[in-house]
Amino acid sequence: MGRKGAAASRDRFQHFRAAWSWSATAIFSSLMLAATGAFLLAAPFFPDVAPATVRADWLALAALVTGLFTANMARMLQIWAKLKPVVRIQPIKRLEAQRKTADRSFRELFIYLFAAFGGLTAFTFLSAQPGMLPWENLGLHGVGSDITKPRHVAALIASVGLALIPLISGFYLQSREEQDALKREMLRDDAISASSFWMGAALLAGIIALASWAAQVSQNQQEGVAANLAYWITFAVVALFVAFIFLPHIQRYIDHLAESEREPGDTAANTPLLIGAPAIALSWFDSVLVRFIAPLTGATQHGPLVPHGFVILSLVPLTALGFILPQPYGLAPIALGMLMVIALGRRWAWIEEDREIASRLLRTDGKQIQIGFENDLKDEALLGYAFLFILVPLALHQINGVFHAFTGADGAPISDPFFAWLSFFGGELAKAVPFVDWWEIYSVDIRTPVAGACVAGDCSGTQAPNIVPAAKHLTFAARAMVDLVIMAALFQAIGIWQRSRAQDRLYDAGQLDAFDPFTEVRFFKQGMKKAEKGGKTGKAYIARKKFEERVEKHMQLRKDLYLPKVPYNQFRLGELLLHADPEVRAGAEWMLDQYGVLAGTPYQKLQQLSEQWRKAWFEGTPESAAIRSLAKEEQQVWRRAEKLRLEALLDELMDDEDEEIPAFMSPRDVANVVQLVVIAGAAAEFHYARVIVMELLARIPDPSAFWALAAQACRNGPCLSDWRSQIDAMFADDVRTQNGVCASAHHGRQEMRALCYTAIAEQVNGYQEGDLMNRTVLNFLEDAESCGEGTIAAEALKKAIKGVRIFVPPAQQRHRPPRPSAQAFELDVETEDEDEPEFEPT
Repeated sequence: MGRKGAAASRDRFQHFRAAWSWSATAIFSSLMLAATGAFLLAAPFFPDVAPATVRADWLALAALVTGLFTANMARMLQIWAKLKPVVRIQPIKRLEAQRKTADRSFRELFIYLFAAFGGLTAFTFLSAQPGMLPWENLGLHGVGSDITKPRHVAALIASVGLALIPLISGFYLQSREEQDALKREMLRDDAISASSFWMGAALLAGIIALASWAAQVSQNQQEGVAANLAYWITFAVVALFVAFIFLPHIQRYIDHLAESEREPGDTAANTPLLIGAPAIALSWFDSVLVRFIAPLTGATQHGPLVPHGFVILSLVPLTALGFILPQPYGLAPIALGMLMVIALGRRWAWIEEDREIASRLLRTDGKQIQIGFENDLKDEALLGYAFLFILVPLALHQINGVFHAFTGADGAPISDPFFAWLSFFGGELAKAVPFVDWWEIYSVDIRTPVAGACVAGDCSGTQAPNIVPAAKHLTFAARAMVDLVIMAALFQAIGIWQRSRAQDRLYDAGQLDAFDPFTEVRFFKQGMKKAEKGGKTGKAYIARKKFEERVEKHMQLRKDLYLPKVPYNQFRLGELLLHADPEVRAGAEWMLDQYGVLAGTPYQKLQQLSEQWRKAWFEGTPESAAIRSLAKEEQQVWRRAEKLRLEALLDELMDDEDEEIPAFMSPRDVANVVQLVVIAGAAAEFHYARVIVMELLARIPDPSAFWALAAQACRNGPCLSDWRSQIDAMFADDVRTQNGVCASAHHGRQEMRALCYTAIAEQVNGYQEGDLMNRTVLNFLEDAESCGEGTIAAEALKKAIKGVRIFVPPAQQRHRPPRPSAQAFELDVETEDEDEPEFEPT
């Protein structure tokens, strides 16, 4: 019993060691530390406890925050360990399980983030209500209270920042892995060109200078300024248009200058151009916004309404904290919220750039793609911009606590600040949109509960110069926010919509055979619908009638325009066959079946052609009976049409100098080749294709390639019946006729078998010396020689045996029986037909 108990203990210890991990231990320890901190915070309020003796609020708070932060970081590393191998794979090439892992991504960490944001916000609001919390006078809120405790507010803001670090760390790890595996630069240096940077900087400097000058102009100076201002504004606008004319030429000159400084041997080759350095630095900052800050909104997560909900859940707490925190501390969460919104808009801009590139390249996995197409952030970005309509007035509220640039409409303190500032911003918004100052033209009097403070308290005048400059600057900035950011986003969304409509018109006119990645998903999802249970096709999705008519019209128009008659771009169809959305995959498959096109990689095309031939030959299609049942003249018409497709595919498989395509062909691919050989049979139209097939199989270093060659050389008589049985067993599951009988790929003419023996000898070069497969090949060739061959085939067979025997050690070679007399194989040899017979399945 003692030994059994010791063995059981060792087994339990080994199981513990297998299940134990540093991250799990860190999570458990950190949660215990957080629980200790929570206990210390609550200890002073236990009954029969002297608060002064047990109070350690700062220590307890540090333990609570540190414990939760460490547990969150450890959990992030656990999630990343599962996500890392998935990130290294292109999204279009992921398996279903990998797609689910990618879809979950860091969703769990967002739940912890929202819980932290929500808890901190609720705690801050409750602190404003007397008696709601056991702690009094925390000084966390600034509404209706003059008591502010900076240390408490700083601790709250620091907690908000700490809650973001696990997610930022996860996004950093993800970006670094994508940089290594997918060649996507983490920090781009070309996101913003030098010419764009300096043009934008000049415009911004001009606007700031104009605003600063206008704010300093006194009442007495206005008359003199007005006389010349209109002229200078006209001149400035014309100069701006002229500058945009020369902007491309300036950019080309800058690029040429950069290349000339980087000539080999130039001492300044590693010194960045002074003119381009600021643009590069801004591009890096833009990359940080796009890759690390924008995902904090949750817009990059997956699921129905999940991105929209996460954007709201991430920005609402920051907005609430921006209002409730004392002035100006509320600027911290407001600035974070604005930064997240701007980053989300920039990521949307990057995706649109990828969208344009993919439309040109007709692929979504190129090195030029920076973000990808897992999310179309148009809706999420517009939702984020909508939050600016609340964040901007709250920022004015917080800034006003420092500059006191605004007062109530009658000079009294601002009451009900939240709605007062929203009303003020709404009034400025009405003046800023749509850029024509309609309120001034039509003398509309817009009254708001907030007005600019008067200079030196003198509000007797009615002209703008009586308002303090700070109020003018803040008002100008609020209007500029609307004009330059929000309206630009709306115009971009409208432009995208118009571009999608243009693509639809061009497709319907037969001029375009592919959409951008997002439009094509909509195209196929709208075209397919769920099939009724028990339907004739047996498929989950079928094409809608309008979709079929639209594609048929597109095909006919392309024929009239002398363009390739394809329902959709074949390369794009190949990628869509692997799409995550089942409706999109079903739409691509429907096009392949309906129109007989080949799409995707050479391996995919081989599978598609094999399946199309099998159905057409043995089963037929809704438009035609089985080809094997038609008259010979009709079969020849079909063969001539398919001849070019087969030869084009074989050329694609063989057109590889490094022979990488044959090297990675699987046994299933080889079975597809055999299926094509079986159906091609002895027809003269496929003579060239049969020769290429043998060359292709000779390059495939897999045993299935030998069996495919053996199937073409193995005769149907009783002499090689054992080998025929092995060949049938090898391909029985993939190469079948309608009746379930494995078909023969044997060549009737000895010239073709001679080529086959030569290919078998070449195929042996793909095996290691001493491999047992070499002995199998040698045995087959020797048995084929024993059964007899025609003159031409016998010579090639003899050379093949001699070449293969080199790779088989003498100990593995079997003793060869004496060659049978001519009578033993006389029937096989003498009945050899010089003309190959028509294909008949056996």
